Amino acid sequence: MSIRDFFDKARPVILISRDVCRQASKERMMYGFLLLALLFILMANVPFMVDDPRAFHGEKPETAALQIGFMSINIFTLLIAIFTCVNTLQNYLARDRLVLLLSKPVARWQVLEGVVLGLFEIVFMTWCLMTGGVWLVIVSQAKVTGLFVWSGMSVTALLALFYVTLVVFLYCIIPNVLSGVLAIFFIIAGFGASLAQDMFATAPVSPFARQALLAGLQVLPKINELLGVSMKTLGFFDVPIRPWSWVGHTLALCAVLNLAGCWKFRNFFQRLT
Repeated sequence: MSIRDFFDKARPVILISRDVCRQASKERMMYGFLLLALLFILMANVPFMVDDPRAFHGEKPETAALQIGFMSINIFTLLIAIFTCVNTLQNYLARDRLVLLLSKPVARWQVLEGVVLGLFEIVFMTWCLMTGGVWLVIVSQAKVTGLFVWSGMSVTALLALFYVTLVVFLYCIIPNVLSGVLAIFFIIAGFGASLAQDMFATAPVSPFARQALLAGLQVLPKINELLGVSMKTLGFFDVPIRPWSWVGHTLALCAVLNLAGCWKFRNFFQRLT
């Protein structure tokens, strides 16, 4: 494939992503979550205003402020991604709109890739605003450049990509609100994957069943490990972590969900009729 052919195939994807991004930017729930997130992030100023070192278990004000921002960004990125994706998909992939989209000379995989890219763009913009808020608190209060805040919080941007890809894939299977509910359960399972691995390794079952359970755990996202990479970069603790193995696993999982979503999207229109 030549460079010109690549750009010819990418152009519909980009145009669709812009349309999806505009559609997603009208979601009022997203702005409500973003406002709440910024209010929580403002609380990161509190550790710098408290003189008693025992208030935050002897931690430095910068560390306590980053912990507040870290929790706020991760919680609200998840909420924004799930609810914004489901609401936008219900409007954008409605039957009437799909008739217009599929009547044009655009491949169905280009439509789905444009949807994923557009949804990730809007979630990524909210992540930038929230991370920028934490960064401004650290810069203004600690008088440092604070560039490590962006690198430390970048793991959440990767998780946002996974959230978007997961919701779009599930929506291609179940085109209703239940896809968002299943995505939340799948993400919760990802939090417990590392703990369940030790439990399944010693479970009183047959070796075949044990291997099947352990193989199933590999499919789940390693959210705890990814958050550990973020916390180490932000200076919460210093333990040996293999960042690229968990990042590579998440990217591979996103790619598989993306390919599976494109395959399921072939019959998506028939399920709506």
